Amino acid sequence: MRLCIGTSKGIVIVDPDRAARPLMVLADPASVWCLAQDSRDPHLLYAGAIQNLQAGSARGRSALARSHDGGRTWTDITPGAARDEDVWSLAVPPDRPGELIIGTNRARLLRSLNGGQSFRECAVLRKLPDRERKPSAPGPRPAPVRALSYAPGDSSVIYAGVEDGGVFRSPDGGASFVPLDHAVHTGIHDLAVDPDEPKRLYVATARGAYRSEDRGASWSYLKGLGRNYAVAILASGKARGGGVMIAAAGAPPALWPMSLPGADAMVFQSLDHGASFAPFAAPDGVVHPARGLAMRLLVNPLDPAVIFGAVSDGSLIRVDRRTATIRTIAANLPPAYDLAAIP
Repeated sequence: MRLCIGTSKGIVIVDPDRAARPLMVLADPASVWCLAQDSRDPHLLYAGAIQNLQAGSARGRSALARSHDGGRTWTDITPGAARDEDVWSLAVPPDRPGELIIGTNRARLLRSLNGGQSFRECAVLRKLPDRERKPSAPGPRPAPVRALSYAPGDSSVIYAGVEDGGVFRSPDGGASFVPLDHAVHTGIHDLAVDPDEPKRLYVATARGAYRSEDRGASWSYLKGLGRNYAVAILASGKARGGGVMIAAAGAPPALWPMSLPGADAMVFQSLDHGASFAPFAAPDGVVHPARGLAMRLLVNPLDPAVIFGAVSDGSLIRVDRRTATIRTIAANLPPAYDLAAIP
């Protein structure tokens, strides 16, 4: 197995068992924010890019790229309708190979049924006016679609998390969307659906994490994280270890360079659907907050008790749920934002 890692400087491919030295480094695409993997062909990958200098990402001409060989070579497939936009999120349904949906920085969704050869825009999530920046900042700030997820067992249901917009649900494959309960903080970063209970949703925001037991009709705030800036959520069913994991930082990214502890980040696990959380410790048994934040978490397909994480400080982490420990297995990469497992 190999890991294809999307970073601010392109693609890095590593063997997680020998991760100290990358197997391959690619500068095309120039930067990667999000990755998705086809449901039938694990070597078919999609990569989305954003222009975010604070995150170290400066995309080239391509906002969306496709690879047929597990990340070794890439082709620009940026839709013409979104040539000037960033791709903040990607999702593929588990039961329809070749289908892909992308979310852009202008609260738009585009869907492809043929592996990215052509796209059609989904219904508008909501007529969201651009949110004005502070007077000292130039221009308006669009609302990016930060998270996309298909419902387990019913891929006609799609959830979308829009930063500064909220959470939305489509019951008809993207033909229409309805806004969900507004009790969730609008600084949406990620969302996940419980594979064992499709009614249960989790959302990570800039003010902590939330859970819904009724498909988003109502939400409860999750206590016990100890860190408020939640970014990555992983909900795995019993077949893959169970529980929910959340990566969260002590402050927003703008403060990390100025703070001695950096992101002051931890990865937490809950085995009771978010009623309580415990942080993972280092192999020495001590919890050590990290300078970088895990931006994405991925279950090892060969061992569900092992989780890999792509970290903002350019490291790769390995979480062992058997021992409740976390360790760094690669470092000195560019800031890393997403990853996929390649057989």
